[in-house]
Amino acid sequence: MSTITVKTAEKRFPTAKNLYGIFFEDINRAGDGGLYPEMLRNRSFEDSIPPVECETEQEDYAIITPAGWRDEFNHGEGLSRWIRENKTEYTPIPAWYSENAEMKLDREDTLNEKRCAALAISFLPQGCIYNTGFTGIPQKAGEKYHFYMFAKAEEPVKVDLLIEKDNEIWCGTEINLCGKGYQRYDYEFTAGKTAGNAKFVIRCQKGGKLKLGFTSLMPVDTYNSHGLRKDLVEKLKNMHPTFLRFPGGCIVEGFTPSTAMRFHNTIGPVWERPSHLLMWHYRTTNGLGYHEYLQLCEDLDMEPLYVFNCGMTCQARNSVLMEGEDLEEMIQDTLDAIEYAVGPAGSRWGKVRALMGHPQPFKMNYVEIGNENWGPDYEERYLKCYSIIKERYPFIKFVANSHVEEKELPVDIVDEHFYNSVEYFAENIHFYDNYDRKGPEIFVGELAVLRGPVGQLYAAMGEAMFLIGMERNQDVVTLASYAPLLDNYHYYAWYPNLIIFDNLQSYCIPTYYAWKLLGGSRGNHVVASKDTTGVLYRPVSGMPSLLGPAGVRYRKAAWDGKTVRAVHEVMGHEAASEEEFIISEPDEEQKAESAKMGVKLDEVLVVLGDNETAVKGTFEIEIFAEEGREIGIGVYSSRIPKEVYMNDETHPPREWNAGIVRPFQWRIKDGRSTFMDYQNSVPLAAEVPVKLIMGTYNKFRYTVTGREMSLYVNDELIQKAEVPQFPAMASVVCDTEDEVIVKIVNIAPEPDDITINLDCEVQSNYLAGILTGEKHDENTIEHPEKVQDIELRLLGASSHFIYHAPAYSVNVLQLKKKKITKG
Repeated sequence: MSTITVKTAEKRFPTAKNLYGIFFEDINRAGDGGLYPEMLRNRSFEDSIPPVECETEQEDYAIITPAGWRDEFNHGEGLSRWIRENKTEYTPIPAWYSENAEMKLDREDTLNEKRCAALAISFLPQGCIYNTGFTGIPQKAGEKYHFYMFAKAEEPVKVDLLIEKDNEIWCGTEINLCGKGYQRYDYEFTAGKTAGNAKFVIRCQKGGKLKLGFTSLMPVDTYNSHGLRKDLVEKLKNMHPTFLRFPGGCIVEGFTPSTAMRFHNTIGPVWERPSHLLMWHYRTTNGLGYHEYLQLCEDLDMEPLYVFNCGMTCQARNSVLMEGEDLEEMIQDTLDAIEYAVGPAGSRWGKVRALMGHPQPFKMNYVEIGNENWGPDYEERYLKCYSIIKERYPFIKFVANSHVEEKELPVDIVDEHFYNSVEYFAENIHFYDNYDRKGPEIFVGELAVLRGPVGQLYAAMGEAMFLIGMERNQDVVTLASYAPLLDNYHYYAWYPNLIIFDNLQSYCIPTYYAWKLLGGSRGNHVVASKDTTGVLYRPVSGMPSLLGPAGVRYRKAAWDGKTVRAVHEVMGHEAASEEEFIISEPDEEQKAESAKMGVKLDEVLVVLGDNETAVKGTFEIEIFAEEGREIGIGVYSSRIPKEVYMNDETHPPREWNAGIVRPFQWRIKDGRSTFMDYQNSVPLAAEVPVKLIMGTYNKFRYTVTGREMSLYVNDELIQKAEVPQFPAMASVVCDTEDEVIVKIVNIAPEPDDITINLDCEVQSNYLAGILTGEKHDENTIEHPEKVQDIELRLLGASSHFIYHAPAYSVNVLQLKKKKITKG
C-alpha cells in the first residue's frame, strides 16, 4: 500500500507549456501511402533508380554508397522482408505491371527537369498496365477519389481508367489522350464497394503508345481539406500535442549528399518536387513536404520544430562532410525555409508561400541544427549555422544534438534520445533530478522501449515511469516526443511505432494512450509531493563470462560445482594449453561486427556455460594475475532481447554478438575492484581495494540469488550489491486555481490501494483517466482496441482518501478544489 503526500501550497515551478509533442519521420512508409494518402506507389516511376552517387550489387539487391554504407534495395522494392511477406511479384518498374503491353523507363523525355524518368508504354490491343499501390488500392463505398496524370500521346489514344478487384470493374471512365507535349488529365472516381486491395488499371482497347510523366490517386476527403489522411490526423489531435518535430530523424541527414533533406525539394507542385531515396529503404515523392508540415501544425495548434541538415550525412552510416559551397548551400536552404514560414507575403519565399494558398506567415520559434550529430565536425557546423541564423532571426530558440555548451558554444535546448528496456526507463525515473538548472533546457526528442515487450502494455508502463520523472523536472525538460510515430502495417522497418495503419484502418499501441492521458492534463504548476512505495527488481539471468584484455589465462571454471567452458565466443576465441585456457583477441569479423554495434574493439567477451535462464548459483574460477593486467568477470551474461531494426539488413549479426550481451561487469585492476552496471553507467557497489598474488593463479567466486550478488577473491568477500531496482509506483502532481491533477503509474503486477494526502479540500466526485490491462496486452490489426484508456467518474475524494490503482496502470486523477467562502 503506497502513499502520496501533496503540498499544493508549495509551487515548485510552472509546467512547461510545450512538454508533450510529436515527432514525424518518414519511416515505415509513413508518408506516401500513409499520412499523405497517395494510393499509387511509385507514382513518379523512379523507385528503381538508385541515388546518383551509389552503386548496386548482387543484381540490385543492395546499394552501396561511396563511403561504403550498404542497404537493401531490391530494384527499388526495399526490404526483402517486405517482398516476402507482401508476396510482391517482380516487375521491372516497382508497383506497375503490364498485360499485353510493354513498359520501359524513359530517362530523357521527362515531364520536367525535376523528374528522373517517365513511363513509356506500348499497348497491344486489349493491353493494360496496372498499379498495385501499397499492398492494394483502398476504396470505401460512396467516397470520392481524385486521379490525375500528366500524359503524352503523339497520336490520339483512347484509354480506360479503372478500379478493379478480381477482374471485376468497380468504377472507371474513358479518356481520349492527344495533343503535343505532356497534358494533364483529371478524373474523379466514386467507389462502389469497400476493399483495401483493389488495383488501378489503365487499359487501351485498340492499342497505341503513351508516355506518363506523373500520376496521382488521392481521396477527396482529407483533414481540413489539406491533403492528409483524416483518421491519422485525428489520432494525432487526440494526443493534445503542442509541437511537431519534422521532417526527421535520420532522413534529414541522408546517407549521401544527394539524399539529404532540402527545403527547396519539398515545396511547390508535387510533380515538380524531386523524389529521393530515404535511408529507410524506399523512395519518397515528397508530397508530404514543408508546407504540409506547417499546415498540419496550424491545424492542430502546434509549434513547428524544424530539423535541418547542417552539412553532414548520417554519422551512423559512414558520414560525408559537406564543405565550402555545398555547406553554404545547405545553410541558405535553411534560411529560405525559415523565410518561407515567417517571412511577409512580399518577401521572396513569402510570395511562394502565398502562392501555395497561405499568405499569412506560419509560426517558427524552434529549429534543430542537425540530427543525432556529435563531435568536432558537428560543433564547427553547429556554430556556423547558429551564428548566421541567430543574426537574422534572433527570436528563434536553437536545439543542439549534443551538449555543445560543454564546448562553450551557445545553445538553448539539447536533444537527448533514449531507446532501451522497460526496466531502464523505470530505474531512471530520477535521471533529470540533478541536472544543472542553469544549463540548457532538455528536449527528449526520441523515446521508446525497443527491446523485450515492445508495443505492449508493460512497455507503456516503463515509458510512463520515465515521463513521470520528466514531469517532476519540467523546469529542465521542456519538450518531449515519442519515436517513431507512424507505421504502415505492411512496410515496417522499425518497431515499435505509436500508430499503425493499413489501407483502411489504424490503431494505436498502448504507449499512445499513456501519452494521451499524461499530455491531456497539464495544470499550471508542478507542486511538491512525496511518494512512499515498494520496489521491484530488474529481471536477471544468465551465466558468467570473461571480459577485458586479450590473453586472459584461466582454469577450473565451474558453475554450481560443474565444469564450464567458453560456449559463446562473442569477442575473442578460447584455446586450451595443458591445464589452462587462454582467450585470444577478437578476429577481424568480430571487430567489424562490434564496430557496427558501437562496442569497444579492444576487449574479449566469452560466455562460460549455456544456461541462459540461470538466476541463482555460484561461479568459481582461477585466473592468472599479472602486474598491470586487468581481470574482468561478467555476472548474468545473457542476451538482452533483439531490436527489430537492423542497421545493416544486408549483413544480419550473429545470435550472440557484442551488442546484445551486457553483463554486470566486475573488474580488478591496479589493486582496485569495481562492480558496474554498464547499461545505466552506474556502480553497483563502492570501489574497494583488493590484493592479488601476482605471477600465479588467484581464486575468484561470485554467488547470485536474483536479488543479491556477492563477490569473493581468494575466499574473501570483497563486494556485495543488490540487483538494480525501481519503485513500484510513481507520481507527479500539478494544479491550477481550481484543480489538483495527480498522475500515477503503478508498474507493479498487483493493484495498489494508494493513500493520497492533500493539504487542501477537494470535492468528493472526480474524474479518473485510466490505462490498464494484462502485462503483455497489445493491440493488433484484428483487435485494434484491446488496450485503450477509459474515463471514470468516481466518488470519495477528500483531503485524505484511498485511490485503487489497478496493476500495470497509468492513472490521471482530476480533483476539483473546494471553494473557500469567507464569512
